[in-house]
Amino acid sequence: MELNLIGDKPLATAAMLNLVGPEVLVIDARQIGFVCPLDLAGMLAIAHWASAVAIPVTFFLPREPNTASYFQRMDVLRRMPRHTQILGRVAPEKRVDLPHRLLEVSPLTRATVDDLAEKVGYLITEFYPPDVGPALTKACNELLDNAVEHGESTEGAFIAAQTYTGETTEQPRLELAVCDNGIGVLEHLRQNSEYQHLNADVHALEEALKDGVTGTSDKRGHGLGDLITGGEKHGTIRFHIRSGRGEITVTAGDRPRTVSRRSRPDQTRGTWAWLSHELPQHP
Repeated sequence: MELNLIGDKPLATAAMLNLVGPEVLVIDARQIGFVCPLDLAGMLAIAHWASAVAIPVTFFLPREPNTASYFQRMDVLRRMPRHTQILGRVAPEKRVDLPHRLLEVSPLTRATVDDLAEKVGYLITEFYPPDVGPALTKACNELLDNAVEHGESTEGAFIAAQTYTGETTEQPRLELAVCDNGIGVLEHLRQNSEYQHLNADVHALEEALKDGVTGTSDKRGHGLGDLITGGEKHGTIRFHIRSGRGEITVTAGDRPRTVSRRSRPDQTRGTWAWLSHELPQHP
């Protein structure tokens, strides 16, 4: 099986896991361009799922030296499963810690969630003005809590985050991704008798974005719906979630909210969530 990562933000756009071929997972990042947190967390989630079911993993580093060094800097190489065959070259690392700018890709578990939430909160408060930071921190913590409560598995969950000044992007923004190998949104919601009628991943994702929807009998907060509402009050939020064969992207902010949904030909194991947020543009 093979995952070809070509161009900019491949796992956020067109890249799909091809299951045809021998029982070996090849992650080919040689032609990758611009990389986002979803690419980092997603490829590690796929690699650890394969390793957990005894499928050998081979990882081709990007040909572009700066991109290969970025993979190293964001701890992708260190977090690959043991015995992964890593092919390619990176320059000797000259590491500078930037906790106010980025969160290296990290395993997300019940044991690490509090520490990671603190790191995400620091990253956000350093980037956003005081009247915005708390709301965005709350939104991001919702993603961490969801992954730990509903997506924990032996195959792992991963988080990555970064703020961008605008030098390499059109607009300064925050991006955060959480990718887990849990049971997925459909199976989680079907644990609640209210949602046992659901039989398609995309429909389960639509329900999960509504206020108060949960797969447990507990009455919880507004969850993912509140995440989007909180983000759009302070700028433009783009929230992308995929699970099983479903995928939904919500964009909300100054303009009317838009929702795009589709069924994917491949299958996402567990749940992947990617949040991107920009402050309003001032003339």
